Amino acid sequence: MKTLWFHVASVGEFNTVKPILKELIKEHTIVLTYFSPRAKNYLSQQAQYYHTLERLPLDTPFTVRHFEKRISAQMLFIVEREFWPFLIHFTKAKKVLLNAYAKGGIYERFMSKKFNLIVTKTERDKERFESYGCKQVVSCGNLKFIFENPQEKHLDIQKNGSKFFVAGSTHRGEEEILLEAFGELKKIFPDLKLLIAPRHVSRAKEVVKKFKGFKCALKTSKEEEWDVLVIDTLGELFGIYSLADVAFVGGTLVNVGGHNLLEPAYHRKPVLFGPFLEKVKDMADYLMERNAGFLVRNSKDIVRVVEDVFTGKKLWNAVDIKANAERIKSCYLKSIRSMI
Repeated sequence: MKTLWFHVASVGEFNTVKPILKELIKEHTIVLTYFSPRAKNYLSQQAQYYHTLERLPLDTPFTVRHFEKRISAQMLFIVEREFWPFLIHFTKAKKVLLNAYAKGGIYERFMSKKFNLIVTKTERDKERFESYGCKQVVSCGNLKFIFENPQEKHLDIQKNGSKFFVAGSTHRGEEEILLEAFGELKKIFPDLKLLIAPRHVSRAKEVVKKFKGFKCALKTSKEEEWDVLVIDTLGELFGIYSLADVAFVGGTLVNVGGHNLLEPAYHRKPVLFGPFLEKVKDMADYLMERNAGFLVRNSKDIVRVVEDVFTGKKLWNAVDIKANAERIKSCYLKSIRSMI
């Protein structure tokens, strides 16, 4: 068996590539590295997807060469945009960029040429990488469309007849908008509760302070009475979306580029998102074309859309986002196996 080195930035990128790891671990030795320290605890509980888990070595020529030699890696797979210069320039293994998207710029143009294979989310991304002169580029679709029979944790959250507005992966600047919107919605729907998961768990207490005007609690506090519950745990947001009556996905009302819009859609929930969709435009287009997702630009838009959904004024469709999953996965695996 060959040793395949997969590198992810954090939990999100790991979850994106899990369907591929699930198949390749049957045939090869998988070494997984990660960058974010916050990901360690979660990744350590996912041992069925790799043989070895380690923190990404310091990005110097000596350390990356030494690490590559120690694990005897034949191929290096990088998920999305971890363009560490020495990691990419000084490793000798074949390099594959997975679920790639092109933002443009000189640095991207230069670094992408070092990959033996780039598998992109969209045809537009493929065309841009090809314009850089990259060796081999294939468009297979977005890996985030694939959900491999996710094992959801017992969440210990009771609805008790309330409506739930779940806001996931939020950033500074978005919580303020959500605060204003929730205040107005609470007047219309007194039983409405907000579950908010900041993108970075370390910000949980900061978010609690922003919602001090409401009965607000951290999930780990296990308090039973709350109007706003701030999620301060890792790896539970996907399951929490299943409790939603309506969901908002963050990174879209501030210029971050968006996070996975498909997670709430998987649970057949109406999805709200802002206009900053650079990383997830294909997902947004997919949802809007099917009347399953709605663009909002401010708190007034959020109030209007949520009220219309709850009262039936706005008709929306639950979508089966798994329709293209098998095609996408097969395309990725065929492209990867052709390089091994």
